[in-house]
Amino acid sequence: MNKPCFWIIGSLVVLLIAINAQAFYFSIQLHNGNEMKTAQYWEDEDSIRFYTHSGTVSLPKAMIKNISRVDGSLESETVYVSPDIVDMPDAEGDGAVPLSDMAPAGPGAIGDEEFIADLRDRLSVISANIENLERNRALYMRQREGFEQDRERARQRIEQFSSESLVSAADRNERIQLEEAKISDAENKMTRVDEQIGNNARLLDTQNNMKARLEKELADLSR
Repeated sequence: MNKPCFWIIGSLVVLLIAINAQAFYFSIQLHNGNEMKTAQYWEDEDSIRFYTHSGTVSLPKAMIKNISRVDGSLESETVYVSPDIVDMPDAEGDGAVPLSDMAPAGPGAIGDEEFIADLRDRLSVISANIENLERNRALYMRQREGFEQDRERARQRIEQFSSESLVSAADRNERIQLEEAKISDAENKMTRVDEQIGNNARLLDTQNNMKARLEKELADLSR
């Protein structure tokens, strides 16, 4: 190996080591003991916003106990913030109060104002989830439309090749097979994105139902 190649390889190795040495992420600890990981976060008035695989999530600062920088690679990042993750501890410190168990009778245990604030915090998280899910739905629909267009263009090219008389039969068949492979690939991608659209719709329905129920509880308490 000549010297220039040796120095190039050596420089790349040093660069990769330096990049790995600078890798870090942020750990967001909640008052209820749960933790979320993100590559980046920022303050937005009374909230902390951070990135997840599904988009940007906003949490009230009152829910957050501490944010610390952690050296190392972010192997697993928060994908979806469920309301169960951000449930606040109950008054006796026995753990998180399941969202499904919250009823209008709850204020008597922790006080009306605190209970109302807790409901609003939960609604803030659910609204952020809904916003992200709706954004994802629009993205999936655009992807599916693009795959449909790819399939249609391939079909049109097959019709064009089939009617061409200036190319050999072997060339025509080769081109048609290539376009048929593109059609198959587009249809496989459409199948996968249809699954994503279905999963997204189920999550969105769940979040909207939770939001409606909590809004009703909040309205009953505010009367």
